[in-house]
Amino acid sequence: MLNEIAMAVIQAATEFLPVSSSGHLALFGNLVSAPNLFFITFLHIASLLAVLIFVRKELLFLLKFNKESNKFLLYLILATIPAAVVGYFFNDYIESVFSSYLFLAMAFFFTGCILLLTKIKVNPGKLGWKNSVLIGLFQALALFPGVSRSGMTISIASLSGIERKKAAKFSFLLFIPLSIGAIILSFGEAYVSLSLIVAFIICFVLSLVFLNLLYLVIRKGNFWMFSFYCFLISIISLVLYFR
Repeated sequence: MLNEIAMAVIQAATEFLPVSSSGHLALFGNLVSAPNLFFITFLHIASLLAVLIFVRKELLFLLKFNKESNKFLLYLILATIPAAVVGYFFNDYIESVFSSYLFLAMAFFFTGCILLLTKIKVNPGKLGWKNSVLIGLFQALALFPGVSRSGMTISIASLSGIERKKAAKFSFLLFIPLSIGAIILSFGEAYVSLSLIVAFIICFVLSLVFLNLLYLVIRKGNFWMFSFYCFLISIISLVLYFR
């Protein structure tokens, strides 16, 4: 059970911080045992519940079904489509690279580079269909372990000129359909155990904590600093590959 609890803590700490939860879970899983894709996906449900609580105001706004909310919902759909397509057609390949230290090293390095770009000052912009699709394309890359979903979506939104807090909330909302799709794809491997339930509860509580922490970091404009951590994990993954 200790391994499952450790993975729950890793999931909660890394899902919303832009350092790739799937990459960390794959890295940890490779060190202690073979990665269990359903277990990883199930932990995402705990994080999903935390997100639903955190963005409850935005969800209520979407339920108004007026011109503004419908337009925002359209942007969410456009940004979700690329990940849905990639997840459906490349699910087996995505699962296979969870065991590759070399792939993790490259993916973490890529995440670090994207995060570092957010230090660049850009002109203010608005969320539209073009940058929604672009955000969606980068979110699709985050289906691969080592590529941070929050890192990709918040970074690309920020580089599009979208205000930081709005970029964060848009990213959190995008997490909802992606998580639901992931659990559906992994449902055939479902199982229930005490360790799974305990890990779920721990992950849910800590996810709320780290959601608020990330939001604070974004408001202060320090999002880019996570790039150095990603570079470090990339080096560690590379060392493990050549050991």
